[in-house]
Amino acid sequence: MPDISALAVLLLAAFIHGAFGFGFPMVATPLLALMMDLRAAILIILIPCICINAVSILGEKHRLEALRIFWPIPAFSIVGSLIGTQVLLSVNSEPFRLLLALVLVAYLLVDRLHGVERTRNLPKWALALLGLGLGLMAGVINIFAPVLIVFALYTRMRPELMVAAFNLSFLTSKTGQLIGFTLNQALDASLLMQAFWALPLVLGALLVGIAVRRRIQPESYRKLLRFGLWFMAVALIWDSLRST
Repeated sequence: MPDISALAVLLLAAFIHGAFGFGFPMVATPLLALMMDLRAAILIILIPCICINAVSILGEKHRLEALRIFWPIPAFSIVGSLIGTQVLLSVNSEPFRLLLALVLVAYLLVDRLHGVERTRNLPKWALALLGLGLGLMAGVINIFAPVLIVFALYTRMRPELMVAAFNLSFLTSKTGQLIGFTLNQALDASLLMQAFWALPLVLGALLVGIAVRRRIQPESYRKLLRFGLWFMAVALIWDSLRST
């Protein structure tokens, strides 16, 4: 059975992901990184994250349109995440805790921005470079939502396409991470068992969050999420500086 504190984090992150359409790794990674090694945190999130994004994609009506337009992003994010996972497993992961905190701060600041006045279309090679960069971030710190938020604002991506594209990219990047951990023989059986035990409850929390998103405007949840993310970012920065 999973540790009760880790299970609580996974359930909270799954509910938030369902309520907002994204956010599982962004919430779960920093909270779990306060309890355990960053590599262990990423590994225990991996299987639930793949399942959550697969379920989320199936529930999005515009997934095929998003894939047709933005396919280079998820296609190249799997390559980037393979490289990023190799970096994570090859060096000391403690400095990445501070990087994780800075990424959270970047997201919180970017989330206050407003989009441009007209739609911008990027060439496929630019989308491929974006996907590669996203995958690198996913492999090293397990979060790339800030970059996707900037991209969505810059291009004025439709919200329904944004959620579908986010989940497609998360799914391929997590798949790349799983391949990377497997190739490096870095899979921890006990952590994976904890993740599998928690999976039914995690998916249940996800479905509850999706039901909430379909019935209630999530603005109040967004304020709570921002408060929580600021708290986690400050806690991670403090913990990283205290450990140096």
